[in-house]
Amino acid sequence: MKNWLFVVLLCLPVILSAQCIKGNCKNGKGVYRYQNGAIYSGDFASHQPDGFGTLIFSNGNKYVGNWKKSMKEGEGKMIFTSGETYSGQFVSNRFNGYGIYQFKNGNRYEGYWKDGKPHGEGSLYKPDEETTVGIWESGQLLQQEGAREEPEHETATEVVYEELQDCNIEDCRTGIGKFDYSDGSHFEGEFLNGAPHGEGICLYQNGDHYAGEWYRDQPNGRGKMEYANGDVLEGVWQNGQFVRGKKILKSQPIKKEKKESKIYALLVGVSRYESFEALKYTDDDAYRVYAFLKSPEGGALADEQVNILIDESATKKNIMRSLDDLVARAGENDAVFCFFSGHGINGHFLPIDSDGYRNSLAYEEVKERLQACKAKQKLYVADACYSGSLLSTRTALTQSVEMLYSKLNETTGGTAFLLSSKKEEYSLESEGLRQGIFSHFLIKGLKGEADTDGDQIVSVTELYKYVYSTVRSYTKQAQTPILAGRFDENMPVGVVRTW
Repeated sequence: MKNWLFVVLLCLPVILSAQCIKGNCKNGKGVYRYQNGAIYSGDFASHQPDGFGTLIFSNGNKYVGNWKKSMKEGEGKMIFTSGETYSGQFVSNRFNGYGIYQFKNGNRYEGYWKDGKPHGEGSLYKPDEETTVGIWESGQLLQQEGAREEPEHETATEVVYEELQDCNIEDCRTGIGKFDYSDGSHFEGEFLNGAPHGEGICLYQNGDHYAGEWYRDQPNGRGKMEYANGDVLEGVWQNGQFVRGKKILKSQPIKKEKKESKIYALLVGVSRYESFEALKYTDDDAYRVYAFLKSPEGGALADEQVNILIDESATKKNIMRSLDDLVARAGENDAVFCFFSGHGINGHFLPIDSDGYRNSLAYEEVKERLQACKAKQKLYVADACYSGSLLSTRTALTQSVEMLYSKLNETTGGTAFLLSSKKEEYSLESEGLRQGIFSHFLIKGLKGEADTDGDQIVSVTELYKYVYSTVRSYTKQAQTPILAGRFDENMPVGVVRTW
């Protein structure tokens, strides 16, 4: 192969007659549809993809990785409809730096790139042929360093990395490195934003071994798990779970496990009221809770498990329809999380279309639906003035994610109401925090600051004690959070990240 020519259109479509179809496409997380049908989902800054995100091109090609000012920049993966893939570094939308290109005919190039072509040290692997190793320039082999046999392992996922960065000592934001987990498990492979992401190998503390693709610290994509008991699962993984492929079971048959637990969430944030004084941070608070639920600490929820209603979409009709949908979808082994942030008065939450009387949402309506829900565990959080009036109407969440769902199965469940204030109190916002005070400490607690016993799980009781003390202290006793309901005190609501 003398020369290669890669003609890959990686630029974003021109933004004409396009629209933001979900979230915050200005500065935050959102979903944007372009005029030609391409869809981007991820981080935005100054109306441009910036951070981490996924772009599905109108022709079916897909890119997952880092962005900077609408351009692919840093670590990422390009998946072509032809079946070919590129995993590695990008600069200004082009393959630049170290990367792996898998051809549909089985050939694979591993090495350095410049302006979309192999450039520098690299190796070209061909099935059943000798491997070409040498120096490349603009896609052309200049100097061959001799031939060697194809490695015993045929896929890039099985390569053992040498001279790796020690990510327990160094900050491995991107690139290739190794990491030792607190439980004794060991990972070697690619990192993105400080987490295993791309191709990698993990030897677990219990003797299990996984080699394959990773996404945000979990097996995700094609991979092979060899268990200590001799069982083998090889195929496609999603969020750490085996989805489809080949199974070789050498151990004794095991009892059928319970249906996997899922978390379903409804988030409501209203700030731009027409009939009441506008609130400054309630919409941002809802987005911050959304970001938490999408993170490993919050359960890494899939898009279809989270419904977020902000301002104009947060009408009473939409809230009730979403609540009914959540109740219908959640099974007896699942968990439900509701977060409402906005104005509240006299036992009611005020949607965007409420004037204080019409279209107000009685907390009792929410309670009745949660009580009818089959979910094992239900947590309702309200950051609204007089939210305590909810109680006066009538007496009455890779290995980190697995840990959270495991704890969900262990507890007896119930329904808990965590409210920002007593029925006679205001829920306060802070210019300094640029958030609602209750929501600020709620999210900090969920991310781990409430884990007082150090078991890496935040329980609902730990969360309440943390929020109660911090909110009371910050507001000089002007605001008092409340926890009520019938629930297991060990109900998990978050997991502490260990990397």
